[in-house]
Amino acid sequence: MLSAALKYKRVIREMTGEDALLSYAMTAGEWTALENLVEAFKDATTYFSRADANLATVIPAMDKLDTMLATAVIKKRDRDDIVLAGPMKAALLVAKDTLNKYYSLSDESELYRIALILHPKYKTGYFDDHDWPEEWKDSAHALVHRVFNRYLAAYEAAGEAPQAASTMAAPSQV
Repeated sequence: MLSAALKYKRVIREMTGEDALLSYAMTAGEWTALENLVEAFKDATTYFSRADANLATVIPAMDKLDTMLATAVIKKRDRDDIVLAGPMKAALLVAKDTLNKYYSLSDESELYRIALILHPKYKTGYFDDHDWPEEWKDSAHALVHRVFNRYLAAYEAAGEAPQAASTMAAPSQV
């Protein structure tokens, strides 16, 4: 939808140039903000469409997009002195709500939290850096231990356990 607005920018400007609609016309700064947002979402989409994209980067990317939207909505002016009008901020809030709807679906999958903790760049520091509540961090940490031990037990039952593997200590014992 944002791409369509950019494609028809000239037509939209002509339509809102009339006196009755002038208050709805987007400023040059708002067009720039829109172009920047489209570029950010396009970059994320392109990245996650690559064959080498990994699951551990989904949450950080969504956090970055969410921060971009939130920042655009709450700030009075940006570094280029762009002021967003009420309708533009309302549209950004709708985009933020939509993004958060999909973000919240990541809670239904254990894989995102496991991938973050096991990723060498993020580990548990990602949760600290983004002020996750302690119970979320404890839950993610316990999840990794629980899944590891479940898979280890399955391998042992099949007689395929690696020699060096041993049951992972519970989070409170680490």
